[in-house]
Amino acid sequence: MFRIKPLSAHDYLFAVELANTMNWNMTVEDFKFIASLEPEGLFLAMDGDKRVGIATCISYGRVGWFGNLVVEPNYRSKGAATQLVKHAIHYLQGRGVKTIGLYTYQNLTKFYGKVGFKEDVGFAVLRAENLRHKESLPFMRIRNKDLSLIEAFDREFFGGDRRRLLESIILEEGNVGFYHSENNAVTGYVAATVYDQLAWLGPLICHPDKLDTALGLVAAALSELAGKTVYTVVAKKETPLVDMFLSVGFKEDFSVTRMFLGEPAGKNCIYLAESLERG
Repeated sequence: MFRIKPLSAHDYLFAVELANTMNWNMTVEDFKFIASLEPEGLFLAMDGDKRVGIATCISYGRVGWFGNLVVEPNYRSKGAATQLVKHAIHYLQGRGVKTIGLYTYQNLTKFYGKVGFKEDVGFAVLRAENLRHKESLPFMRIRNKDLSLIEAFDREFFGGDRRRLLESIILEEGNVGFYHSENNAVTGYVAATVYDQLAWLGPLICHPDKLDTALGLVAAALSELAGKTVYTVVAKKETPLVDMFLSVGFKEDFSVTRMFLGEPAGKNCIYLAESLERG
């Protein structure tokens, strides 16, 4: 049996080096950010005094998300990964979570299935290098005064309370956020996190019958990200949205499958993930 303990700040460099054996391009700042949102949601697997694996997760009230999982190559298929997943599930359920989501590579769906996760829908991780400028219609920028409306709209469709996460993105100077409303009711919003010459587009949530709004919000965000390398995660079934990304130079890096433990969370909507790690 492996021992699971909290991942501390002293372990971040180890976590980065281990995660990047999977070509995830993570940094110490990534783990600091996860810890700022869910201080007790980072775990370290130990074999005696040897660190052999890591996992992260985050709770959003009734919904939780399982994020990074990586184990040293010599310790794979020996139970460390399963123990980390079960520990994270126990932690999230202890926080009141009823449904846990994750994104995983297709070859790992059976692994997660063994601990109770069920496949939902497929997503594509898209990337554009030196993004071309895209003309867009004007949309309202998300300001501090708009946050409560955006958070309530997100909670209705995502199914969990992502207030901490959304505020950490939207209130950060240099990031991007737009929304659309009709009759004083939000119908969609989009946000993007900018890291110098890199950017991550998402989350996007839009009413399922407001495709034009969703496309317009994405175009507005992309117009601010021109010249950067931009990543996004989109459901493959959202064909018009996928086609729009491909038309401005995005290409698929790889595919993932969304899985849930418990009843699938949220309402039907047009959706871009905030990240693979956080849903």
